[in-house]
Amino acid sequence: MNLKKIIKKKDLYKEYIKIMNGILQLSYRESEILSLLIIINEQWQPVMSTDYKNILSTDNRKKIMSETRINKNNLSKYAAMFKNKGIIVKNDKGGFEINSKILPVIKNNIIEITFLLEIENE
Repeated sequence: MNLKKIIKKKDLYKEYIKIMNGILQLSYRESEILSLLIIINEQWQPVMSTDYKNILSTDNRKKIMSETRINKNNLSKYAAMFKNKGIIVKNDKGGFEINSKILPVIKNNIIEITFLLEIENE
């Protein structure tokens, strides 16, 4: 079965997380925060040669809190939950980034997702 949905570029990560949420099992708020973290992860560019990716830096946290109107304590709880689920992982420089296993791969403006559901005998 092939299903297709055409979306606007600005809605890409929100829609991607909605689709992936069958597996991730996130609340609406968690989905909203994760989509912002993926945007930060994907748009990250080093300013200096010593820069390393850290999507949970103070500046990024302030941006997320401003856009989602959540407080620092709640954002910390969400970040801890993402880490526990393996959605956010520590990189080799000590910063944090989105686990590459859940990042979308975009080829020719298309993201292709394959779900395999293995049925257990009860």
